[in-house]
Amino acid sequence: MKLRVAGTTYTGGVVDLRTRPIDGTALAASIRGQRCLPAVACPEPSSVYAYAGHVRPSMGLRTRTALAAAARSQGHGTPQDEAIAECRAKLTELECSPPDLPDPVDPVPEATVDDLQETVAAHRGRLTARREVGAEEEAVRAALRDAAMELSERETRQAAARETRELRRERARAYRDTLEERRRLSDELANLRRRARATLVDRCADAFARAVETVPGAVPDDPFDADPVTAALAVLRVARTPAPVVLETGRFGTPAAASDCLDAPVVRC
Repeated sequence: MKLRVAGTTYTGGVVDLRTRPIDGTALAASIRGQRCLPAVACPEPSSVYAYAGHVRPSMGLRTRTALAAAARSQGHGTPQDEAIAECRAKLTELECSPPDLPDPVDPVPEATVDDLQETVAAHRGRLTARREVGAEEEAVRAALRDAAMELSERETRQAAARETRELRRERARAYRDTLEERRRLSDELANLRRRARATLVDRCADAFARAVETVPGAVPDDPFDADPVTAALAVLRVARTPAPVVLETGRFGTPAAASDCLDAPVVRC
């Protein structure tokens, strides 16, 4: 580990910063790669650092989730891992953006089209009758042309309204189906994760119980009832912790004692 604070560079597996104005939260974020300052060079932290990488009196802890992350840091897998990966891949592939719906087209009433069809038919009948008697046709022909053009326009608009309505329905239906599938996959993924977590916790439960008895702090009847600081320290003792742990607790006599107990590099703030 190499740590630079206020112009001073610290190296080694144990750093005591209790006399320096350094914020433990900011330092923990830098170790996890979420901040640039203070500058820290150290191994990549495992997922357990998201839960127990910064130990402080005010912390909360999802103990079983943190212990499952500790098991992962030790290389433990579960029978659910393949299904979890497949489920994640399917969720990634599902496009869930709201559909691009075409603007609705105002429909043409059927009665309007029916009336125009009757008008066209009537004009054609009059045109035929005039041809049979040799009467003048131009006015009737013009009226037929205008009526037929209006009928064609209304029928085209009616068809467009119908097609647009159906397209909107299809896209909305497909979007609802995608949302439902995402919900189903999300529920399946949550169930798989719960089962995987239970498997990982079972594998490390005995080691965690021993760790609770080893780290400084009250030892409850049930290890999973330990207070957050005790539980976090026990999780760290179980986990593989290559990156430095930020400690803001007086449970240990010295930072070196904390490092020895946790088998991890330590920065005491």
